[in-house]
This record gives sequence, structure tokens and C-alpha cells, in this order.
Amino acid sequence: MKTGEYSYRNEVITLTDDIEMAKSMTEEEMQSYFNTDDSKEKFISFLEEELKVAESYLEEDEDDDFSYIDPGFANEADYLRYKFS
Repeated sequence: MKTGEYSYRNEVITLTDDIEMAKSMTEEEMQSYFNTDDSKEKFISFLEEELKVAESYLEEDEDDDFSYIDPGFANEADYLRYKFS
């Protein structure tokens, strides 16, 4: 797992937990806990947008894993042996 992927996975987990927590709180509790003056709806929509961004980075990382390896090779080492021999 790449460092960036690990960070984004943690971000997704944290944001998901924060969204659930914010939904279960009253507006005053949420504002105090998250130190914000936004309304509950506005803050939750902000967190949901951030969650979409973090998930999109994870999807991009998954797409890039084997884009540089010829699919005819069993693994990257076989490809590199072929390319540099």
C-alpha cells in the first residue's frame, strides 16, 4: 500500500465517522465539538464533499497500479527484465 493511499483511506474513515457523529448531535453540540459556526446542514454537506474528494483520490490510485506494466507479463520484475535486457 502506498503512503498516499494509506492517508486517503484514513481520511475516508475519519470523514465517515465525523459525518455520522455530526448527524447524531444537536447543532450546538456539533458547533462546539468541531469548533465551527456553520449550520449543521452546511457543515455536513462540507464533510460529504471532502469525503467524495478523498474517495476520488483512492479510485485514481487503484486505476494507476498496473497502467505501466504490459499485461502480457506476470509481474513488474518480468517486465523490467524484458525491457532492460
